[in-house]
Parts: sequence; structure tokens; C-alpha cells
Amino acid sequence: MELERIVSAALLAFVQTHLPEADLSGLDEVIFSYVLGVLEDLGPSGPSEENFDMEAFTEMMEAYVPGFAHIPRGTVGDMMQKLSGQLSGARNKENLQPQSSEVQGQMPVSPEPLQRPEKLKEETRASPTASGDTQDEAAGAEEELLPGVDVLLEVFPTCSVEQAQWVLAKARGDLEEAVQMLVEGKEEGPPAWDGPNQDLPRRLRGPQKDELKSFILQKYMMVDSAEDQKIHRPMAPR
Repeated sequence: MELERIVSAALLAFVQTHLPEADLSGLDEVIFSYVLGVLEDLGPSGPSEENFDMEAFTEMMEAYVPGFAHIPRGTVGDMMQKLSGQLSGARNKENLQPQSSEVQGQMPVSPEPLQRPEKLKEETRASPTASGDTQDEAAGAEEELLPGVDVLLEVFPTCSVEQAQWVLAKARGDLEEAVQMLVEGKEEGPPAWDGPNQDLPRRLRGPQKDELKSFILQKYMMVDSAEDQKIHRPMAPR
């Protein structure tokens, strides 16, 4: 306890001051508890002739610390008076601490203030990693679509680059599916896309389905599943 620590420190200092050669081994928990009990009986007012038996106290201390009886009674009384005041202050402090803790527990915790736009901009500039990663991923996706975009632009002259990218993205990079969607008019595409546009001259229209299939097979050596999954090549002369 805090009170016992105060008593033990005060007694050790008092004995060492007035009896420098005294044996302090007798000062243990028993004598500290005894002195604390005496002080608690005295209360905040401290010792007086009416409430404190100096002779009995001196005899008890002499039993634990030989030579204690030679210390003047007035000096012992002053020590007890001072120690009584220290204990009273410590008790008041202990009584106030739980109340302070309860008050702090009841106080509402204010929410963290919203960050100002300027601060958010600074944090965004300070940590561009996330935006940089997103841009890299987008650039990588566009590069993957480039071969398919070239094919769509060659097959459908009326398509723009943005329209071809749109259709390929919808088809998840599947070129055949993207072409099929454009031929059958299933994909509206971005606002500028008007479909195959059959009203255009023949050279500007998208190819017919059979022509498109033949074009892809011849140019990109795609496998025709309708013909036994084989690519027909002329036989080498014998």
C-alpha cells in the first residue's frame, strides 16, 4: 500500500538521522503496520497528550530498534505529527483518483475532426502509390487489347479506336466474340458507334459473316472448329 510505503520511508529516514549506527534489520512489516495503526487512530490532527501514549510507543520502538528510547520525546512527537499529515494528504489523493477516473470515463470522446480539402490534397500528393498503381494497371490492360483493336479497325473501317477498345473490353479480350457482337449488332458500343452501318458503300461497310470468318482464318491462322479442328495446307510434292 501507498500508506505503508510512506510510513516505512519516514521511519527509516528518522532512525538513520538520529541513530546513525543503529541496526535497521528490526524494521520490518510488523513494526511498519504497528506505526500505521497508531497514526490511523490519531487521525488528521496528529498526536496529543490525550490521544497518544508516548511511553508505550517508545517502548515498542525500542524493542525493534535498540537506542530508540534515547531520542528526545519532542523529536519523536514532531516526527509523528509530520507523518500524520503526510498520510492524511495521501488518503485524500487516493479518494480523489477514483472520482477523476469516473469523470473521465463519462466524458464523451470528441470525434476526430474532418480533414480540410487542402490537407487531403497534400496527402494525395505525398502518397501517389495507389494512383500510380491504378494507372499502370490501366495501361497494361490497354496494351493487352492492342492486337485485337488493330484487327477490328482493319475489319471494320467505320470503327474508331475507342469503339474497338469498348467492344473488346465488353468481350473481355475475346476477339472472336467481339467481332461476332459487332457483326450481329448485339453491342451498341459508345455513343459514337452506329453499328455495321449497312447504308455505307460496300467498301466502307463491315464484312459479311462468311467473309469475316474467312478473313480471320487466312490472316491469323485461326482454327476452324467446323472442319475437324485442322488447318488445311497444300500437301508437299512427292
